[in-house]
Amino acid sequence: MRIERIDGYLVRIPLKKEVRFADAPATFCESVVLRLEGEGAVGWSEVNPGGAPLLTSEWSGSAYLTLRDCVAPKVAELGSVSTVETLEEAFASFKGNNHAKAAIELAWQDLSAKLQNKPLWKALGGEKKPIKLGLIFDRSVERETFFTELARAVDDQFGRITLKMRPGWDVQVLNFARIDSPAWVQLQVDIEGGLDFDKHSDTLYRMDDFFLNFVEQPFNPRDFVVHAMLKDNLRTPICLDESIESIEDARIALDLEACMFICLKAGRVGGLSNALSIAKLAKNNDVQCYSGFELGTSLSWRYALALASAGGFTLPTDYARFSELFDYDLVDPIAPVLVEEPGDEEKKRPPRSFKYAELWDEPGIGAEPDLEKMKPYILDRFTLSR
Repeated sequence: MRIERIDGYLVRIPLKKEVRFADAPATFCESVVLRLEGEGAVGWSEVNPGGAPLLTSEWSGSAYLTLRDCVAPKVAELGSVSTVETLEEAFASFKGNNHAKAAIELAWQDLSAKLQNKPLWKALGGEKKPIKLGLIFDRSVERETFFTELARAVDDQFGRITLKMRPGWDVQVLNFARIDSPAWVQLQVDIEGGLDFDKHSDTLYRMDDFFLNFVEQPFNPRDFVVHAMLKDNLRTPICLDESIESIEDARIALDLEACMFICLKAGRVGGLSNALSIAKLAKNNDVQCYSGFELGTSLSWRYALALASAGGFTLPTDYARFSELFDYDLVDPIAPVLVEEPGDEEKKRPPRSFKYAELWDEPGIGAEPDLEKMKPYILDRFTLSR
C-alpha cells in the first residue's frame, strides 16, 4: 500500500457542558486527528489522551508533536506499507507515546479496510452483531442531577452503568444506585487509580455489598502487586484500565492474576493490532475484556465499536450522548437502537430490550470528517507528502 500523503491536526472542540477528565474539569475535547492518503483512498483516525498528562504521561499536545516530528516522518520515509507489522517496525525505536503511534495505526487500518472494500470491523475479523452499550456517570455531577440522570438511563434502557468514584462520594451514591435501579442494570465503578490500599480498604471491602460487575482501576496503574493482593481479598472482580498500556503490561497483570477484566482502549495501547493481541492473550487466560472509550468524538468511537466486534469482548461498550456533548462532531454519530434479548425461563427472567449500536456496512470506519467544517477547530496542522 503506497502512502502518498499524511496530514495531522491538533483540534480543540468545545463541549456543551463541563465534564471531568481524570478528576479535572474539561470544557473542551482536545484530539489528534490524522488523515492518511494512498492509492486513491483516505484513512482517518482520532486519538484522545486529553488536554493534560493526567491519566497517562501523554496528552494531546505531546502526542501531536511526537506524531509530527518523529512517528509520521518515519512512516513517510517508507513510501509503502503492506502490513501492520511493517508499520509498527517503522516507529518501534520510539519509546512509549502510544497515542501518537495509534494515530498512524488506526488511520492505516481504516485505509487498508477501504482498499479491501470492507468495513473495518470485518477487516479486523469481527462479527456483524449489535454492540451493547453502557453509560458512564461522572464524579463531579451534583447529587440531584445524578439521581435524575440515573433514572433517565434506566428509562432509556441502557443495560450497564459505570460510576466514577472518589472518597466521600462513593458508597452513599453507589448504595442509592443499587437500591433504586432495577436488578437488570449492571453496575460497575471506576476509581481511576485514586485509592490507597491502607487508607481506603474499608471503602473497597464495601464494594462486595453491591453485586458489581467489577471495580475498575482502584490503585495506581503500576501497582500490579497491590491489585493482585486486593483481588485475593475481595469477592468483587478487579478490572484494570490505565495499568494496561502494552502487551507486556497485560502479561504482568495476567501472570500475577491481578484482574479478571481488562478495559482496552486502542489509543492507549498503540493501536488496534496491539489491542487485539492483548484481548487474545486475556481470553487464553480466562480474563474478559471490554472496549472502553476516551473522551472524544464519534470518529474515535467507531474504532471502539470495531474493536468490540472482535472475539473476547463480552461486556457493554462505553457510550456517550454525543449530541449533548458537542455542537460540532467530527462525523455523524451512530444512533443507539433497542434490541431485544431473549429471556430465561429457569431464572424467571423475561425478554428485555437494551440499547445497542448497529455496525455499519460501508468500507473502513464508514464515515469521514468534512475538512471545511473542521477548520475552525484546528489549533495546528502538518503535511508530509511524497
